[in-house]
Amino acid sequence: MARKQDRYAKSAQSQVMVNGHAIRLSAPSDRAVVERVVAFIDRKVAEDDWRPHASKEAALKSWSKLNGIRAAVLRAKGLL
Repeated sequence: MARKQDRYAKSAQSQVMVNGHAIRLSAPSDRAVVERVVAFIDRKVAEDDWRPHASKEAALKSWSKLNGIRAAVLRAKGLL
């Protein structure tokens, strides 16, 4: 029984919830990256500041090409 609980505990630690969406982490340090990206995206949206991109659409198009954590956060936020 303890073994089963350990497996679930590890899976809970290997993901972060953003707006009700689970973002899987490949390394423990990814948690800090997700938090940093969420803060960055929230700030950009709140300030409507998309520099160095010309517009929100241009910024989202550019960021979506990066895939990985940034794209996962954008999908969780409903921006992609």
